Amino acid sequence: MPLTGKRTKVRNNASVKMAGIDIGSNTLRLMIAELRSVQGRVLIQPIFEARRITRLGEGIVKSGRLSPAAMSRTLQALKEFRAALTEHPVARIIAVATSAVREAENRPLFLDRVKEESGFDVEVISGEEEARRTLLGVRHGLGGDDSNLLVLDIGGGSTEWIVVTGGRVQEMKTFDIGVVKLTDRYLVTDPPSAEDQRQLIRDIEDRFRPMVPSVGRLSGHRFVGVAGSVTTLAALELGLTTYDASRVQNMRLGFARVENWYRKLVGMTLEERRRLAGLEKGREDLIVAGTALLWVAMRMAGSKEAAVSDYGLREGILIDGFERNVLR
Repeated sequence: MPLTGKRTKVRNNASVKMAGIDIGSNTLRLMIAELRSVQGRVLIQPIFEARRITRLGEGIVKSGRLSPAAMSRTLQALKEFRAALTEHPVARIIAVATSAVREAENRPLFLDRVKEESGFDVEVISGEEEARRTLLGVRHGLGGDDSNLLVLDIGGGSTEWIVVTGGRVQEMKTFDIGVVKLTDRYLVTDPPSAEDQRQLIRDIEDRFRPMVPSVGRLSGHRFVGVAGSVTTLAALELGLTTYDASRVQNMRLGFARVENWYRKLVGMTLEERRRLAGLEKGREDLIVAGTALLWVAMRMAGSKEAAVSDYGLREGILIDGFERNVLR
C-alpha cells in the first residue's frame, strides 16, 4: 500500500483514488475517494469515510504538550485508518495535522510515533494554510453562488475566519481558540457556572474583536459555518438519531435558533446533553463552546442565518492534493 505518491499525470475525466486524513485537535477524519477533473472542476466521489474523536489537544492549554493518553488514542485511530486503507488501496495519501500538533512542544515525538506505528507521513500546516484548504472544501460543497462568503471554521484548538468578496479571498485569520481549549479553560463545572459562562463569552468576544472592521461591513455576505460543532448543532436542530450528511449540508441555522441552543445547552448537565437526539457521543461538553463561538461570530457579523457545511478541511486536503500532484 503506497503511503506517498509521485506526481501522477491523468487525462481529463480520468480518475485517481486518494485518501485525505485530517488530524484535528479533537477529531480525526479519513476520506478515501475517487477524484477526477471534468471541465476544469474537481469532482469527489467518496468511497470510504471514518471519524474518531480522540481529543488530541486535551490539556495542551496548561501543559503545552500532547499528553500520553491523547497520543495513544490518536495513534489507535490512525492504525484503524491504516487498516481501512489496506482494503481500499489508493495512489496517494495526504495526512495533515492542525492546531494541537503545531503548538505542542513534543510534536517531534508524536510525528515520529505516527510514522513508526502507522506509516503515515504527516504535514503540519499553519492556521492560514488550514483556512485555505478548508475554503477549497467549503466551496466544493456549497453549490450556487460562492462569490461573497464569510466562513467560520470552528476547530478543537483554533478557529479560522475567511472572507471572500467578489470571488477572491479578501482576508484569512486564525485565532488561538477552539472548543477543546475553551472547554478546558472555562467549562469545568457541570453545568457551567454563571461566572464561567461570562468568562467564556468575554474571551470569545475579545479574541474575535479584530474581525469587526471587516465583518461589520459584510451583512450581504453568505455566512457559512464549518466543522463538527456546527454540523452537530444542525443535527440537534433536525433531531437526527443517525447523522445524515445530505440533510445537514447547506442547512440554514437562524441566529435566534443558535442563541436559543446556546442558552439551552449551557444550562444542561452533561448527562442531560447526552440524551439529546443528534448529539454525537464525545461532544456533550464541547458543544457548549462550539455553539458559543458560532453565536458570538454571527452576532458580531450581523448575520441572520448560517449555512451549514459538512464539507471542509478533509475535502480541501484531497482537492489541493489532486490539483498540485495530478493536474499540474
